Amino acid sequence: MKHFSLTILAFLYAFTMFGQEIQTFQLTNDMGMKAVVTNYGARLMSLYAYNWNGRLEPVVKGYQHVSDYKDNPTLGATVMSFDGKVNNTLSEKVWDVVVADKQSVTFRYIAEGEEGKFDGKMNFTVTYTLSDQNALDIDYRMISTAPTQFKLSNGIVFNLSGDLERSILNQNLWINSCKTNLFNDKFELTGEQENVRFTPLNFIQPREIGERIGELEDGYNHAFQLRYPSNIQKPAAILFDAQSGRVLTIYTYEPTLLVNSYGKKSKGISFQPLHTGYDENKERINTNINPGQVFHAATVFIFTTDPPLIMKTAVEK
Repeated sequence: MKHFSLTILAFLYAFTMFGQEIQTFQLTNDMGMKAVVTNYGARLMSLYAYNWNGRLEPVVKGYQHVSDYKDNPTLGATVMSFDGKVNNTLSEKVWDVVVADKQSVTFRYIAEGEEGKFDGKMNFTVTYTLSDQNALDIDYRMISTAPTQFKLSNGIVFNLSGDLERSILNQNLWINSCKTNLFNDKFELTGEQENVRFTPLNFIQPREIGERIGELEDGYNHAFQLRYPSNIQKPAAILFDAQSGRVLTIYTYEPTLLVNSYGKKSKGISFQPLHTGYDENKERINTNINPGQVFHAATVFIFTTDPPLIMKTAVEK
């Protein structure tokens, strides 16, 4: 997969595709970190972060041209999710641009029920912010005129090595979870949970992704029940690439984190927070969104080159 490496001379450029205006924005924080987002699918096209010696390199999968996403529509996009199943309807829409500045942009899409793929009239808003803390913040809001169980999440695929064609199997992963929420054969959550102890899904101590991936038929694609749901101050997961020194820490309000390695020989990994599972009182959360009720979710991806002690210890073993 080619990564996006286009130098943008203007803050905003636009062109017409599919008969609609596609706009693309480069976000830059005061530390020099860069991201490129587009209103086609409210999508993150590229993200550049520093390695241990100050080199700015790509850390997410993406394509050079917006038109290339027709064959992989969910990559980097805002997606609707129902349990673990992803609906790519929003990823193929051209969103309105509400407001944009040097470090942030907000997209909106209003869907009418008669489009056939939505529950009633639905209003979706997504804001990308590249903060000076070297964090990519994604804020989601959704409201509907009809009951719905659809929620919003991301289609971003990470590779911290700086070389998007390099395997991620040597990268170390920690997940703040002791249980997984189980799927049936239709990839629908059953409400049952399974303890990860003594299984390849146990990342409560950091491990290389490739250490036990061979024990799984299709690699990792599992819904981890987070230990501290609704507490965005507690990290959901940490990914560490020892060669580049990059650390990615994920924070979310949601109780479940879907982690997907896209097979056993992976060159990318995604972290999709899901509004499903169990709350801090171990009660199953209500996934229904009622008419007029605002669904709000936030995901924060923080990049550093200072791994926590637990990661340093894992690498030294």
